[in-house]
Amino acid sequence: MQEDKTLPNTKIVATFGPACKDEKVMLEMVSNGVSCFRLNTAHSTPEELDYLVSIREKFRKDYGKIVAIMVDLKGPELRAILQGESLQLKEGQEYSIGEGNNTNIKIGVKGIVNILQPGDRVLFMDGKIATTVKETKNGICTIVCQNSGTLRNNARMNVPGRYIPLGILQERDRMYLDLSIKNGIEFIALSFVQSRDEIDSVHDLIVEKNGDTKIIAKIETQQAMNNLAGIISASDSLMVARGDLGVEMPLHEVTVSQKRIIKESHSYGVSTIVATQMLESMVENESATRAEISDVTNAIMDDADALMLSEETAIGKFPIQAVKTLKETAIFVEKNSESFPEPENFYGSRITYSMARAARVIADESRAHRIVAVTGSGNTARMLSSVRPGCEIVGVTASKITAGQINILRSVRPYLLKSNGTDKNPDQIISELLQSHVLIKGERIVFVSGNQRYLFSGTSRVSLLNAGTPVGRGYPEGNSYSGKVGKKGIFLGTVQTLQSEQGWIENYQAFIIKGKIERKILNAIREQGKTLIYSAIMFAEPDQGTALFIDSEIGSIYR
Repeated sequence: MQEDKTLPNTKIVATFGPACKDEKVMLEMVSNGVSCFRLNTAHSTPEELDYLVSIREKFRKDYGKIVAIMVDLKGPELRAILQGESLQLKEGQEYSIGEGNNTNIKIGVKGIVNILQPGDRVLFMDGKIATTVKETKNGICTIVCQNSGTLRNNARMNVPGRYIPLGILQERDRMYLDLSIKNGIEFIALSFVQSRDEIDSVHDLIVEKNGDTKIIAKIETQQAMNNLAGIISASDSLMVARGDLGVEMPLHEVTVSQKRIIKESHSYGVSTIVATQMLESMVENESATRAEISDVTNAIMDDADALMLSEETAIGKFPIQAVKTLKETAIFVEKNSESFPEPENFYGSRITYSMARAARVIADESRAHRIVAVTGSGNTARMLSSVRPGCEIVGVTASKITAGQINILRSVRPYLLKSNGTDKNPDQIISELLQSHVLIKGERIVFVSGNQRYLFSGTSRVSLLNAGTPVGRGYPEGNSYSGKVGKKGIFLGTVQTLQSEQGWIENYQAFIIKGKIERKILNAIREQGKTLIYSAIMFAEPDQGTALFIDSEIGSIYR
């Protein structure tokens, strides 16, 4: 019963950069499904963050489009410091690593050498050069090179599977975190997460600063995979950061790890984003490869909430086309995908979660067009998204930051109330959604809301309603119908009045009969395949020319 949509349920995150900094380009990207812009702080400035904030507000005020911002913190990194610009490493040769200048490769972080153990793999330059630890002695680590290559000064180092106590935030990260909280940024992404404790420490820092920013944990280390359950429990969302994850583990393990991350996260109701090289060929080319489309398809069928473009939109030649490619692929895949399972464990109130499950059952069984969810913190929308109903979820909120935060959840369309407060009654909210063209008159909706007076007020009410003002009800026959009261439209009256007209069966497409109906009248309407509501009870008396919607499945009449 759900109509064809122009945007997919799967959300699109686009990395901001020179290729898409023009406002018109950004607007077209948002119109084609981008719900969040990512700022990579490793390659950006605070001024670019200010620009993104201004664009976010402009899009909301001028175009009614809600878009979130993700500030991706650079995080801690190990770097190889050389005496020159480069060092030629040869296969089978031994080299030294330490904190002083008397080694081939210097590490600028104290205490790291003593953590390394014989047999540990030490990788350089995103895994292009692999070495193995031979021994650690007197503060100097000896490594054996596994393949020849040119090591450049300040190149990245990875030690897969070994916990490296670098601290989760560097000074630059703290600066960006402060700016994010100040500007009401919806998300920060934490790089190189290794444990739940690191996420908890950043969460506490946000609370201390009275912020509402959500945390996305980037899974890009073997340590993160080893501690996945704890990280899921502490995070608002997880990102499958396949670039560094492919350095930390053999490439053939990355896809299975991606599936595990998505499955385990979803089992607890935590959303996921799949990132890195989704459509990398489109940095230079106008179309994607078949392998890339297959990769995107699998991520959607794995049940990811969002897909992220990196260089494709930051520096690529075809940022808009890359977004359109994701959108078109997602729409097609979703139409041909099976339904997804509900979370098995779930973090949060079981009572609120049970209400979300009930809403899904009602929506699916009644073939509702949409679920309308009134949410303050975004938790109700998150729960509803996690149970994966078969229709769109309209997340209604009075909070700008909440509207942005729920915009990366699968199937959720945020709506920011024009007036303050979510304590309006359902009729008032539905009326505003109709006026804003979010709902279409006559659509069947499941309305989910709460009441601050009651226990578990966040989600305490689930109702099946129609979009519009109810004016009557009765026993239905035929198909649903939308039209005006009058000839060639809807007849409203009694059987006696109807029979007094000549050619009455041809004069109308639908009939609302007040009181009892004769069998011959009923059969005549049935034979013509027209719509009928009989034994109707009217709450109001519509005038001639009034537009009505008749829901023949539940026998309700709406204005």
